[in-house]
Amino acid sequence: MNSSKVDRLSHSGDEYIVGREEELDEEQIVVESAYSLSIGNNSMAYNPFPAVNFVACQLCALLAAFWFRLYLKPSQANSSVRHAFATILGIYFALFCFGWYSIHIFTLVMISYFIMNMASISNIHRTRPSLLEYLSYQLNFMSIIAGPCSNFKDYIDFIEGRHVQMKLLKSGWKQRSCDSFPDPSPVGAILQKLAITLLSMVVFLTLTKTFPATYIVDDQFMNQSSFLTRLGFLYVVMQASKPKYYFAWTLGKIRFKMYDTVINSDIIACNLHIYTFSFSNFLLSVCYDRTSWYPTALTFLLSALWHGVYPGYYFTFTTGIFMTLAARRVRNNCRPVFISSKLLKVGYDMVTWFATQLSVCYTVAPFVLLAVEPTIKLYKSLYFHMHILCILVLLVLPNKSQKLSRGNQAIGMEAHSCNKIKKQK
Repeated sequence: MNSSKVDRLSHSGDEYIVGREEELDEEQIVVESAYSLSIGNNSMAYNPFPAVNFVACQLCALLAAFWFRLYLKPSQANSSVRHAFATILGIYFALFCFGWYSIHIFTLVMISYFIMNMASISNIHRTRPSLLEYLSYQLNFMSIIAGPCSNFKDYIDFIEGRHVQMKLLKSGWKQRSCDSFPDPSPVGAILQKLAITLLSMVVFLTLTKTFPATYIVDDQFMNQSSFLTRLGFLYVVMQASKPKYYFAWTLGKIRFKMYDTVINSDIIACNLHIYTFSFSNFLLSVCYDRTSWYPTALTFLLSALWHGVYPGYYFTFTTGIFMTLAARRVRNNCRPVFISSKLLKVGYDMVTWFATQLSVCYTVAPFVLLAVEPTIKLYKSLYFHMHILCILVLLVLPNKSQKLSRGNQAIGMEAHSCNKIKKQK
């Protein structure tokens, strides 16, 4: 049960990716931009130490991953030792990084384990894991800070040292002898990801020095600027905020690279989008495809719960429900009118792309602001226009069914793009 900081909300080809109340001088902006991975919450927005803890845990986890690979190899330590080490270090990182917020993680993990043990075996994919295996999968130091997601079977294969063998056999590799399975080096992939991490941080520092996220809820800015100016600046600020999430995602992926190189070799071309691809598949398989009762709403609410306790997450994903349903309604009613002509389709694609960009920024703004007060302040300054438009669309346009399977209606646009890359290979 990870505490990730980013999600993307998307549907049927349209991405739905899913503050500042005092004037800060330039030096303060730079410090906050460099270390703050959660802006807007009173306890963190102006205190860099929790965010510094986050970065410190990321770096320590990276060093621990190297040590784990070199000195706790499956050939040198049994799986119980590897599970225990990964779990204990993960719990420590969670406490150090998130403080009392880590109670949210531990509570959900134990509730899920209780439900799994009470459920019928027919509702469980295979066999019930042991408590140590379960805790290791959920709380291991390689993914508890910022992901990435992984399948339970892949994780167990990694811990027990079978991940290379299983992947090579599935790909049709011809085994010459019982000891001939190669041990691929992760060094090249790690260096590549480190370069992306450094680039993301440099870009983030550069952009947020000019476009600080807190400025979108600054009283002076909101009082003196027009609606279109506020909307345009919101778009710029949200784009400038992206590199900090790329930084966290990529650094998280480096820790898993020694086994991710193998299990994700088919789709590694997705690069930074691999995180949201795996998480979208997680949401699709565990929630969206399993319920016939408001699957879209339940999937978004599960995503909010999975991310953590900050109110901004719930604002973002609740808004995402209306955005997705409204976008689906518009697509099902309007798109057939425009696909008859190539020119009309190009115009439709351009208009919907522009609308998507604005709706994305509007939706994810609370994810960056985190707290209730700046979120309400921002939405008031924008007159809640996207919420109102979504409600009007849902009230006016008929609910035409889309002739696609639920899998194709999946909430993860990243899964669609990455599957396309996979098929091309």
